[in-house]
Amino acid sequence: MVPPHLSSPLSVMTNREPTSPETEVKTRIFAWCSAWSSIGGKLPTDKLREIVTDGPIRMVTDFGGHMTVNVSLESYSAFWSSLVSETFSEWSLLIDSPIDVAISGNMATAGFHARLQGVTHENTRKSQHQHSRQVFEYAHGVWRLVQEQTTIAPEETCF
Repeated sequence: MVPPHLSSPLSVMTNREPTSPETEVKTRIFAWCSAWSSIGGKLPTDKLREIVTDGPIRMVTDFGGHMTVNVSLESYSAFWSSLVSETFSEWSLLIDSPIDVAISGNMATAGFHARLQGVTHENTRKSQHQHSRQVFEYAHGVWRLVQEQTTIAPEETCF
């Protein structure tokens, strides 16, 4: 018996159905959250860099009692990398709600709830719920993260 003819990978890719802008933004959000999972106890900044804009980026985290404001991926990564690695030996960020996306021209906003969870250096599990609002810009054929605001309930913060 002769096996059925299978399409080559190239023909499968070129015949792919187009995706909606909403789906593309959601895919970027899933990639962002996935990139927040630790690798060897470190925040993989190179994976985050693939998702953000090349220009200025505004990242605000509201812990209730205080806020951090970062205007570049480098400062954002430096702040979070030390914070999570001092607290956790491993961690991940999971989406905890539907993702609401609104698109207008080349800009998109998305809101969702997420849960940062991990194992501390003392081998205990901790998690915190947070709400994120992200803004993406469509440039050069791809949606890039240009702004993020995350709010963490003070009683739930792990830090």
